[in-house]
Amino acid sequence: MAKERYQIKSECPECGCGLICNMTPDEYREKYGDIKDKVTVNCNKCGTGHDGCVTEENPEVQNRKES
Repeated sequence: MAKERYQIKSECPECGCGLICNMTPDEYREKYGDIKDKVTVNCNKCGTGHDGCVTEENPEVQNRKES
């Protein structure tokens, strides 16, 4: 059975570095609660806070759509 994951993608407006972070549902809820579309993340290089887009990944559902 495929596991559900959350993916957060963002690009820092100050330095331009990108962030892609994968989390399990439990890790995501612990860090961000019930927010499902945009979350605030901090850049690893300069520390600037900015919005990241959240996508929910479920490989099992994706495989059914492709078939």
